[in-house]
Amino acid sequence: KISDEGISNRVLVINYIGFREERIEVGDIRFWEIQMIEDNTLNEVEISAKSVATRFADGVNKVEVIGTREIERAACCSLAGCFNTNAAVETATTNIVTDSKELRVLGLSGVYNQILFDGMPFIKGLSFTYGAGSYPGTVIESIFISKGANSVLQGAESISGQINIIPKSASKSPKWFFNVFANSFGESQYNINHMLKKGNWNNLTTVHLTTPAQVFDRDKDGFRDVVATNRMSVYNKWVYEKPESRFKSQVGVRFWDEERTGGQVDFDKKDDKGSNLIYGQTIDLTQLDAYTKFNFQLTEDLSITNLNSVFRHENESYFGIKKYNAFQVSANTDLFLDYFFSARDHNVKGGISFKTNKLKEEIELLEPTPFLSYEDEYYTNYDLPGAYMEAKFNFSPVTLIGGIRTDRYGRYGWKMAPRLMARAELTESTDLRFSIGKGIRNAHVFSEQISILSSNRLLEWNAALRPEEAWTTGVNFLHTQNFENANVTISTDFYHTSFINQIFPHFHHSARSVSIHDYYEPSASNSFHFENKLEMYERVDIKWSYNYLNVYRTIEGERIILPFVPKHRWMASASFNTKDDQWQLDFNFRWTGEKRLPETDEYPEQFQIGEYSESYSIFDLQLTKRWNKFDLYTGVENIFDFRQENPIMSSDDPFGPYFDPSFTWGPTKGREFYIGLRYSIQ
Repeated sequence: KISDEGISNRVLVINYIGFREERIEVGDIRFWEIQMIEDNTLNEVEISAKSVATRFADGVNKVEVIGTREIERAACCSLAGCFNTNAAVETATTNIVTDSKELRVLGLSGVYNQILFDGMPFIKGLSFTYGAGSYPGTVIESIFISKGANSVLQGAESISGQINIIPKSASKSPKWFFNVFANSFGESQYNINHMLKKGNWNNLTTVHLTTPAQVFDRDKDGFRDVVATNRMSVYNKWVYEKPESRFKSQVGVRFWDEERTGGQVDFDKKDDKGSNLIYGQTIDLTQLDAYTKFNFQLTEDLSITNLNSVFRHENESYFGIKKYNAFQVSANTDLFLDYFFSARDHNVKGGISFKTNKLKEEIELLEPTPFLSYEDEYYTNYDLPGAYMEAKFNFSPVTLIGGIRTDRYGRYGWKMAPRLMARAELTESTDLRFSIGKGIRNAHVFSEQISILSSNRLLEWNAALRPEEAWTTGVNFLHTQNFENANVTISTDFYHTSFINQIFPHFHHSARSVSIHDYYEPSASNSFHFENKLEMYERVDIKWSYNYLNVYRTIEGERIILPFVPKHRWMASASFNTKDDQWQLDFNFRWTGEKRLPETDEYPEQFQIGEYSESYSIFDLQLTKRWNKFDLYTGVENIFDFRQENPIMSSDDPFGPYFDPSFTWGPTKGREFYIGLRYSIQ
């Protein structure tokens, strides 16, 4: 029985996560029978619920959801730091001097993993190298991680998987949120979120600021151990949703400005930029991105959706005496119909899309350097018109999603990307899933492979590169057992990726050069993953996992393991809360096996290194104290201070032919202490 005493506006509101909100004018009605309708028109990943820590979404494809509570279990200052407790994604450093990072899935380069923000592709091309550090952890509500084939709605670019970052929701966030963070290297970060709700509109505004670290050189190689970073970003999102209206809209805008300075400890950006006397690397970039989502419910079963996104990126960088100026504009638009039929058991989507990309890169050598010959202007311009269709069929206990899209890749013509996903519910708590799909993407050589510019290797490449293509097949098993005071989850999966054409830096052709060209010989990735999670009394959360990776190329009939990919990885984490949730202790452990290193047999003897790196372990610890409005957290990462010694080759001659900072296989900063404060006003 629902009391309406003292209520003049007698409206009954029913809502549930994953379904459209229903409003009923009560009048004289005393009993109701209500059918809830799924609301997936503005979401790129179908989910049925969100968790406060980590869970698997209840969809056809296997999707792991990292919630806010999981993100807060470590010093997640940015997206790149949100995966310390997650085994599906590996954060790898691609340039130690500027601390550029990429997010790897299935052991493959981060370029094959499609990263979306609120379903929009803003991390690609120029934004790829530093984009993973541009989104502060405090703006993220949840992260959706899926491996292998995904929906065709987001394009054909995903090969190894997809990461979709969902920002805070203005309707669920505190009115004000503040976060202050500082670490033992002298770096500090400041975050402010503000929520405003007015009528049918709600707005979220976030501001982020990072101030640079101090100068450290523990291994005495003359180079900074910690990059000096100045970062500022502002994000604003408006959502319009009137319950009785059939129209919904979202508008988001972000401005991102960043400066990074690395190199020799005496390097001064004002005086030494581009100089051949003191070596330094500087990054100055700005990006403005915007997106819109419009949905109109034509009938109860039919809706039309329009998605638009655009970003403009400028980058001026110096890598020693190499000046790199780049400018990119990228835009996407989609229009599709979404139709449910057969008592809403089945669904079909179909639409058209258009993507355009304009990228200009200019490389200038400020001093004569005979062994470098790639000084020039480079253009990566293309338009991708496309069409797609996807259907979902629910034949309980089996659900199928089949999709196909076709896009025109300029002179290479129309290319098709079919995908299929299936889920079999073996029991109420046991699922078996299968997926297979083709991915296609255009490569952006210099912006995505920044190690080419950071080193002094010779470059051998063919500028007329074809689109990359690969097939990824996966099967996974998920079982959840619920007891009175405990939940146990067992997950295991296997994925195989086979490239038709791959464009990737090839270090084995010559020790002094890097080769980039269309590669049609067998190139593949095999990934096996096992994870076990235990939750007890809603206060204890323990999980451990194992990853096996076999990533190789076939060169002259011999399988060559790709460098910097560990064959074995172990991970474990534990979280303990007091009954009143005022205290929380988090512990993380990561063991990384040896990695194959690029060949150095042709280098002078003093620069030759072994064929493999050593294995290493990292331990992290964090303690959180919660009050009504305050959270105080403090911790230490890399407790036992493991560091890769002297990661920069030929650091004593940074302008010489053997200088190369891309031989990074492990952590280089060492132990880090940190402290932070969160404050919320509801």
